[in-house]
Amino acid sequence: MKKLLFIILFLFSSFAYSLAEEIIISPNDLPENVKTFVQKYFPGTNIMYAEIDYNEYDIRLNSGTEIEFYKNGEWKEIKSYQNFPAEILPTPVVQAIKKAYPKSLIIKAEKIWNGFEIKTNNMIEIYIDSKGKILGQKIDN
Repeated sequence: MKKLLFIILFLFSSFAYSLAEEIIISPNDLPENVKTFVQKYFPGTNIMYAEIDYNEYDIRLNSGTEIEFYKNGEWKEIKSYQNFPAEILPTPVVQAIKKAYPKSLIIKAEKIWNGFEIKTNNMIEIYIDSKGKILGQKIDN
């Protein structure tokens, strides 16, 4: 009897967890600030896929760009292998990256607690604060 009760509880909790994970939604159901962000920084693209989980939105554009947003609609991470809009980042961050790696392009930006984690097309990960101070860097394998 205890085994049966344990199995039922396990299956119920697994099912409940899977419901909280990811739900595909219509791009029209995204918050207005998410849609406005896409229109402003990625004009001429369409949201091809959108999903929500308990604390964030994930979208994919027809250009291949992937963007994660916090529940409040603020961007969290952007992966764009073509035409990354540098104006999304603070100007000192962009200037510092251009100075340190003048021939590289930004392909990923993620907000972290003390600034940003930036990845360039030459596979360098740069940890940088919002004032443009490079805090660390490494080669991404």
